[in-house]
Amino acid sequence: MIKKNIANKGVTFLKLLYIVMAISVAIPLIIKDVNLEFIIKLVALFSLSFLYLETTKKVNYTYVLILLLSILSDSLFVFEESFYYPALFLLIINRFLYIVIIRRSVLSKISPQFFFYALPFVLTFIMIYTLLYDYIVRIQISVLVMGILSIVLVFFTFLNLLNKNNKKARYFFLGTTLMPFADVLMAISSYIDEHLTYVIIYHFLYYIARYSIYKSMVLK
Repeated sequence: MIKKNIANKGVTFLKLLYIVMAISVAIPLIIKDVNLEFIIKLVALFSLSFLYLETTKKVNYTYVLILLLSILSDSLFVFEESFYYPALFLLIINRFLYIVIIRRSVLSKISPQFFFYALPFVLTFIMIYTLLYDYIVRIQISVLVMGILSIVLVFFTFLNLLNKNNKKARYFFLGTTLMPFADVLMAISSYIDEHLTYVIIYHFLYYIARYSIYKSMVLK
């Protein structure tokens, strides 16, 4: 009983720590303190990683790898002037790994008619990519790859939601849907309009997405 209470308190602490860090990330963004931003992002993602290991009944090692790569990519993005491309590459790898996680739940149940559901995602990406194309000269190929992976991922999670329509599927769909929105805002803030509001919002979206996916991963 004592051990269980200690474990429950540990889980509560890790959840609160992640939430506090996710909200607090706005502070270094506002005052432009990269060292504080680095620390907050590390604490947030390490707390989420330990929270997953503490609450899951069966460890998904692909998801653990995603968490580790997220820690690395977030750290590199803090110092994006020197490490932008490696950080972007890790972000693309992570998007692919999410597809690896969800593929088994979807591939065996896909029928030709389901591909009609992909049209809205494809058309939305084409529209956004066309609007951003002239502004993202340095990363056009990276954005194209990221966009294709995001379409596949959201399409798969949407089909998974249609097939199962349970909490696990809903959390995963929410998380994977928020990430492309955050990607677009990050591109806009980096190449079109470096407005602080965009930067804060896309950080919040990433943190909400990650927590939502974590919730999905620990549910049966």
